Amino acid sequence: MPVIELSKKDLYELIWKGKKAGKKLTDAKLIELLQTIKGDAMIDGDNITIEIADVNRPDMLSAEGIARELRARLGLEKGMPRYKLKREKNYVVNVSQELKEIRPVIACAIVKDVKLNDAAITQLIQLQEKLCEGFGRKRAEAAAGVYDFDKIVWPVNYITVKPRELKFVPLDMKEALTPAEILNKHEKGIQYKHLLEQFKEWPLLVDSAGNVLSMPPIINSAYSGKVTPATKNLFIEVTGMNLRFVEPVLNILATAAVERGGYLFVVEVKNPNIPQKKIFTPDLKPKKARLCTNYCNAILGTDFSAYQIASILGKARFNCSCKKDVINVEYAAYRQDIMDERDIIEDVAAVFGYSKLKPEMPEVATLGKAYNGRALHEKLREFLIGLGFQEVMTFTLTSKESLFKSMAASEREVIEVSNPISSSYACIRDTLLPSLLAFLSANTKKEFPQKIFEIGQAVQIINRKAKTITKLALAISSSDVTFTEAKQVLQYLFDSLGLQLVTKAKDKESLIEGRSAVITSKGKVELGIIGEVHPKVLKAHGLELPCVVAELDLEILKNYLE
Repeated sequence: MPVIELSKKDLYELIWKGKKAGKKLTDAKLIELLQTIKGDAMIDGDNITIEIADVNRPDMLSAEGIARELRARLGLEKGMPRYKLKREKNYVVNVSQELKEIRPVIACAIVKDVKLNDAAITQLIQLQEKLCEGFGRKRAEAAAGVYDFDKIVWPVNYITVKPRELKFVPLDMKEALTPAEILNKHEKGIQYKHLLEQFKEWPLLVDSAGNVLSMPPIINSAYSGKVTPATKNLFIEVTGMNLRFVEPVLNILATAAVERGGYLFVVEVKNPNIPQKKIFTPDLKPKKARLCTNYCNAILGTDFSAYQIASILGKARFNCSCKKDVINVEYAAYRQDIMDERDIIEDVAAVFGYSKLKPEMPEVATLGKAYNGRALHEKLREFLIGLGFQEVMTFTLTSKESLFKSMAASEREVIEVSNPISSSYACIRDTLLPSLLAFLSANTKKEFPQKIFEIGQAVQIINRKAKTITKLALAISSSDVTFTEAKQVLQYLFDSLGLQLVTKAKDKESLIEGRSAVITSKGKVELGIIGEVHPKVLKAHGLELPCVVAELDLEILKNYLE
């Protein structure tokens, strides 16, 4: 769970906007209020440490977002906050088509007349870092930059440059470096260079005077990328691979800055890499949903009227209108957690008070037990851990690039997500092997040999029907690993289970010709594959050492044991 730190004095100033009423709020009352927004707080003098239990509310990762919610809880404001957007013709960002395969998406905002102090800057930096590390998936999906607007000559250009084409002074350094030098010398360059080093050209944000603003997603320039209490006007940009990640981060940062008293200006983004070709950001149009009174009462065990629910939701920053038993709600664009009615009902419960809801023992007529096959899975885990393997758990959702291109495999039919939030999670895996190789790829700096396994689910299309299959996959990476070592592991597993291991030589995609086989037992149905990973696949994953893999269908294996 994300943990944030803030100043109690700064929080109170944001809640009451300078009014003295804030002094009446005791620490105990503040802790109680924070619990209504899923914040577990510790207060030590002026310092407040809050663990945010709801990872789906990135807008609450700063004093500004928390103050905005608490003002409604305290009755100081009600309903959805409104933001006025201004526009000027010259505020334009031109995006190069060369960024299409590198980092194609950018969204921007301008906040003028913002009132900054040390506490405000601390919160701005904390929010930026938390958003990029969590919601932005360590800057892979979204990375943000905040700049001194007054140092920028408009319009701004988002372009590509060669790694050694030019030099600029990065933030927190005094020496001008090329982009290539930044990736090898600057702390942030070293940390995030894996996001760019595979490309021949890298992103750069420059203004019309040729001043470098930043090298997304790595580092701002020292010229305009340092914000101080003297800064009055801010330029905010967020880059990434998909607008569905980029826009929410921008909305959260921009609206947080406005909480400090600023005026918000939209930026025109001319981008040939997106279907719209031209967008105006930030887009703060309210989102809409509907809530049925009867459904809400059924979930919570309450007897609220539609108007009572609407009144409660007003304290959760919803705008509501009632029509008989249906409540039409509007909520702010910075919220990313509303998927259906149940998410709204959760806010009803939180504001009303969980302690006021009467618990009921569910009427369950059955007894729980371990699912069929659990015993086999536990045996396999025990055997492999005893052989020095480490268990990993990876995502079931993946991308076609991971399944096919990175594995040098021909494309096959898989279950696809109709509206994926990211291209990285656009389909359901039908094999675990790409996930294991991706794990090894992320741990090339660790000690070798590396021996990992996973017992997880995959979905295969068989006779035009989707079937969920539990599989065991293992991988060994070391300087001298061979097919024989992987087979010895399988031999031990099969002997321990009382089965005969049979391998039949057969070339398989992703594996070296002549060094792969299918796995059976007593010549029956194929239940898996084994082999040495092809050099093309190793290169695609950035793996320098040989690797052997094996994968078993545990549904078939279980049938052998019955």
